[in-house]
Amino acid sequence: MKKTYRYSLVAGAAMLTMTFAGSALAFHGGGVADCNGCHTMHNSPDNPVHEGSIENTKLLKASDPSSTCLNCHDGNGSYHVRSDDGSNINQGGDFYWVSNPYTVVVRGSTNTYGGDNAGHNIVAYDYGMAADANPSNAQAPGGTFPAAELSCTSCHSAHGKVLGGTAGGQLPVSVSGSYGGVPAAGTIAGNYRILNDSWYPGFTYNAPIARANGSNGNTTRYANGMSEWCANCHTQYLASATKHPVSQPLNGQGANYNQYIATGNFTGSQATSWDPLVPFEDLTAATGADLNLASTAGPATGAAAQVMCLTCHRAHASAHNNAGRWDFETEYLAESHALVSPDVPASAVPYYGDGAAIDVHAKYGEYQRSLCNKCHVQD
Repeated sequence: MKKTYRYSLVAGAAMLTMTFAGSALAFHGGGVADCNGCHTMHNSPDNPVHEGSIENTKLLKASDPSSTCLNCHDGNGSYHVRSDDGSNINQGGDFYWVSNPYTVVVRGSTNTYGGDNAGHNIVAYDYGMAADANPSNAQAPGGTFPAAELSCTSCHSAHGKVLGGTAGGQLPVSVSGSYGGVPAAGTIAGNYRILNDSWYPGFTYNAPIARANGSNGNTTRYANGMSEWCANCHTQYLASATKHPVSQPLNGQGANYNQYIATGNFTGSQATSWDPLVPFEDLTAATGADLNLASTAGPATGAAAQVMCLTCHRAHASAHNNAGRWDFETEYLAESHALVSPDVPASAVPYYGDGAAIDVHAKYGEYQRSLCNKCHVQD
């Protein structure tokens, strides 16, 4: 089902490789992008609506919104979010795993991992991506958003709308909100990763504050608001006595984080304890510009840092069930299902952080247990 050709927006997307704070060359610069990159104005012979469309009232250059996004963002490396071999290492994750389940023999039984369980099941007809087939996930877990309507634009605003973005009701966007840029006087920054906020139907919370290294998103640091933003769809997970707390100060767990290096190794220090597989929100940063992408520091003492949804999960998908940053369903990380399955390509990267693949055996040791211990230190 995957398309073998691209439209003129490929040229626009290619400019994403030059995306830096304040760059005027980025296809998505924090505000509305090139209209002709995603739409055909008149469905003309030289600029047609995608021929596979059954109904396309928005004159998209694909069958649906997600397919339109994947016209540019399907591929390996750089600004792509869906590789053909599980090799992408952007912090959001790789939709490859949603489309490619794999099997592992566990205690004599063949079990399937990944697939629908790997992350967000966006609907992209042209790329063979469909809603989660599990009836219990007909709505977002912990919320009411219908799975059959989940698309890239359920989370991201293709038009770059920001809070107060009604017609004539906002200042112009002069800089992306993703890379720590400071807007010029009389202008505003776009939302981080052009995420929808409280103007979007059904949303209560605004986009979070975070900072990425560039369009590839291989390195990201977080300030605040991520869990609240996730709660726009996963409402019950924000504040519940029966679910893991989020948007809560690390406090004593922060000290644990700083000391914990690996199973049996508690010699870490705050200055160098950052682990990209277990990120946290730095509440001392008021804006994206305050976040230091090169920092290796762990959480400051007291209530200056907090746990968030993305401490344990990736936003798009991962090699592990429930979009986990690590495999929640195995005793030792070195035995993670994606690392031992014969179905996973050799080029796939199940573990990575800050732009590099992570060999969990070399980094943590053969007997490293769940990275929940980075905060809870039970081993």
